[in-house]
Amino acid sequence: MPHDPEDPGQALAAADRASHLLAAGLRLPAGFHPALAAAMAVQIGTAAYGIAAQLGTGLAVALAGVMVFLGVAALALHRFRQINGVRVDGLTSQVVLGTGTLATGIYVCTFGAATWAAFESQWWIVVAAAVVGGTGYALSARQWWRAYQQDPVERAGGVSPRALAVLAAVACLGLVVLLVNS
Repeated sequence: MPHDPEDPGQALAAADRASHLLAAGLRLPAGFHPALAAAMAVQIGTAAYGIAAQLGTGLAVALAGVMVFLGVAALALHRFRQINGVRVDGLTSQVVLGTGTLATGIYVCTFGAATWAAFESQWWIVVAAAVVGGTGYALSARQWWRAYQQDPVERAGGVSPRALAVLAAVACLGLVVLLVNS
């Protein structure tokens, strides 16, 4: 069948093929999933401790855990862009920042368990919940990545970087208010 530049069906089919080829060729940075798992485990554990401690020190520990997670997330996304030369919004929001349904569910359950355990001074449960949460978070990331490579059009969308920046600014403002009032 000869190529007809006027046929929108052929143009859409070519764009779809190009999208699938691009997605299949993308690579995650080495150690992406283990780093994400470790960073999330640290964040869950430190946040649970910080909430249970209810002191300025606890808040500082919780903030340090958030900073570890955000540092790992920023580095992983930077490396992804260096390796591939593209940004995938769904990777940023649904995988790394956990807005996907599975990642959110895992986080909420394990963070809740870790926080309860911290209030009860059951530190082994805090550690176990944090490890399970980090591991589950990374496994949900792996599942999303495989689904993305199979159907990039369906999975590529995510929260825009601008919306994420606004949310981060609001969160930082909230933390400043908490620090000032503690």
